[in-house]
Amino acid sequence: MPRSDMNVRRLTPEEYKRAGETVSHHFLQSAEWGLFKSRHGWQPFFWGLYREESCVGLGLVLLRLLPRGYSFAYIPKGPSMAPGEENLTGAAGLLAEATRNAVGKRLLFIRIEPHLLRKEVPGDELRRKGWAPAPYDIQYRFTRRIFLSDEESLWASFTSKQRNKIRTAERKDVKIRRITDKNALKSWYGIYCETAGRNKIFIHPYGYYEDFFQTFLNTGALSFWTALYKGRMMAGAFIIHYPGESIYMYSGSSDFERQRRPNEAIQWAALREAAEKGAPVYDLWGVAPPGEQDHPWSGLSEFKSGFGGRVEEFAGCWDLPLRKSLYRFFLFAEKVRRLFLAAKRRLGGAE
Repeated sequence: MPRSDMNVRRLTPEEYKRAGETVSHHFLQSAEWGLFKSRHGWQPFFWGLYREESCVGLGLVLLRLLPRGYSFAYIPKGPSMAPGEENLTGAAGLLAEATRNAVGKRLLFIRIEPHLLRKEVPGDELRRKGWAPAPYDIQYRFTRRIFLSDEESLWASFTSKQRNKIRTAERKDVKIRRITDKNALKSWYGIYCETAGRNKIFIHPYGYYEDFFQTFLNTGALSFWTALYKGRMMAGAFIIHYPGESIYMYSGSSDFERQRRPNEAIQWAALREAAEKGAPVYDLWGVAPPGEQDHPWSGLSEFKSGFGGRVEEFAGCWDLPLRKSLYRFFLFAEKVRRLFLAAKRRLGGAE
């Protein structure tokens, strides 16, 4: 489809929501996600891609300010295209042009991270238009996805070892509860900090998750599942239910009575809920690259593998540099920042 067939319109959040009813998109491309991120250091732009009066694509663009008035733009899990619309390169170019016009000349680069498998990305087309693979991804490149069906088939798809662990939790008096009380978050955050130190992952300050909890509980997208033993929280997980898939987004577990297998029991409850809601896919949200046994997430990946499904590699990030010399300087500064955060990660600190 020629690029000239489409035009871009800047939408209000409400207009973007309505357009999203006809254009399938990832949760991270939702209006709600853009509004949430606007309270945590990002400026959202809500773009619609149109052919005549029909919306054929969406682009939530998040702008991040840098020193001296510079900025970069990020399209998480997008652009999103309507069924039958396959011109990702043209859509990305239109969104880049519209964003640059809206922001001005101090925009260093545009970064997209399409919600496509790596094999589906038109890499040669993107390169011809000036895009290049980014040195780092923002979302997880590899993830394990479970394709949901009825409860009996889902249970049968688990490894026998995983089924036994779930039964262990039931036998050993682990209580699985879906909680809506915000007061439980502080207990969960303490557990999450413990998990971050154990698995070498970055986490946000408490206020970020408090806002996340309240925002997406109010929209009906969030389920907060917890495991308790004798009234004490052992583990907890935030599950997002959004049209097209459910996502295992944030979770933490303590060393308290781990042998009672609370994490497996939480997943079983969340998977059944996702299936009941009609989700075709449950995304376990990040695993180690296949074959990397020494990866910091290898233990986490082994845990997730017991639930079946398959590991898939997504597109990763692609950058369109607009100020090339400053873009190269940004990449150097980003490399230094990541080395600093890697050292901080070893200490299990919050981002």
